[in-house]
Amino acid sequence: MAFFLLLAFILKLVYVSAADQVCYGELGCFTKLSGLPLPKSPDHVQTLFELYTQSHSSNALVLPFENYKLHMDVWSHTFQGNKKTKFIIHGFIDTGHKQWILNMVAELLKKGDFNVIVVNWGHGSQLPYEQASANTFLIGAETAALIKFLHDHHGLQLSDVHIIGHSLGAHIAGHIGHKIPHIGRISGLDPASPEFSERSAEFRLDAGDADLVDVIHTDSSGFALLSGFGAGQPLGDIDFYPNEGIKQPGCPESSIGGIISGIGSGSLSEAANSVKCSHSRAWVYFTESINSNCHFYAHKCRTAAGFEQGECLGCPATGCPIMGYDADKTTERGTFYLSTSDKAPFCGHEFFVEVVVSGTSQDTYGEFFVTLIGSTATSEELKLETKMTSLYHGVVERHVVASHIDVGTIQQVKLKFERAHDLHALGASRDVKIHSVTIQPAESTQKTKFCTQEANIQEGQSKTFSSHSGC
Repeated sequence: MAFFLLLAFILKLVYVSAADQVCYGELGCFTKLSGLPLPKSPDHVQTLFELYTQSHSSNALVLPFENYKLHMDVWSHTFQGNKKTKFIIHGFIDTGHKQWILNMVAELLKKGDFNVIVVNWGHGSQLPYEQASANTFLIGAETAALIKFLHDHHGLQLSDVHIIGHSLGAHIAGHIGHKIPHIGRISGLDPASPEFSERSAEFRLDAGDADLVDVIHTDSSGFALLSGFGAGQPLGDIDFYPNEGIKQPGCPESSIGGIISGIGSGSLSEAANSVKCSHSRAWVYFTESINSNCHFYAHKCRTAAGFEQGECLGCPATGCPIMGYDADKTTERGTFYLSTSDKAPFCGHEFFVEVVVSGTSQDTYGEFFVTLIGSTATSEELKLETKMTSLYHGVVERHVVASHIDVGTIQQVKLKFERAHDLHALGASRDVKIHSVTIQPAESTQKTKFCTQEANIQEGQSKTFSSHSGC
């Protein structure tokens, strides 16, 4: 995807469109926005609405937008307006037949007896990026026309409509909601940043576009061609920022490094996946949440840094909001943070971990890994920092991590130190001295502090602590 974005921005320098407005029949007229061309015609985009139900879960019933009113008989015996209806809308370069969409369709139909409609605008989502961005307004108008027709003639209730859009698809959902008031719900999965973040609410996804707008931010580090594809600002009623909403655990720490690694191993797909990894995690998390017994509990906080520092742990009396499919189960509104695991299943049990480096420790550069030993089980080894960092005397490392395993009551903690092996290692000590380690389940206020007796940990080694006295 990043390769295409890079090419797209180069093409932007030579892309010219003369007209300022174009009209497409019942869809109305579209005016050119700053930095964007006009949307292509419906004939060019060739949008397809692909209906899946529990009785047609493998083969979609395809309804082209062109003359959709005349061809509605394709759906006549399958679409049922009294059922809840889910729309899935992909983003840039994607199509409606990508595996992640088929997986989401399957999970939704496993969850309930829904109408699931995939909006396949693959012909309109291609390069250049600016054209795909402009086309989102056309796709929004087309889908809004379909929804209105289903409402007027086939019993669809607007409150039963739930639109799930990824990247540019999230803004298409916003365009739909802007045209049709009181859509039940929109779930924005890492809404695209380029060409949209700086625009006013009427031209992008916004909290006013549905009765409930929930958003998952996973790649909001700021657009830089190879990363930061998602919008960072809150766009919904509930905005979730897993892992601070930026680099996701398990994704390459450096997009360039991931590209080089993929190309070096002869895998262009691996190189491309390393670039879009964090951006894609939004739909990965949402899909996992649909039928998982584990809940992505999130915590209200002013900033990501405050959450990482342990300032926003615990849950209100009504319970913590849940990121993903069950986000509509809460009345809470605002900005929420959580941590995930680095591999599937990504939902886990969250713990705040505080490591205090001794005041007499030699300065070094590296990272910590923790293993939680509880009354019922032992966790996997958990990476504490998102990347290697300076560990000088007296520094305090605070982070929230997630384990796949319910360990019960914390009884011991194992701490491992890994030293950097690049230029940062020059002059860095090969060991680190620890003063204390504190663990707190993220959903409670109970802390367990382990006193390490100023234990010294060599690089690549670990030590287990169980004492609560002496610090």
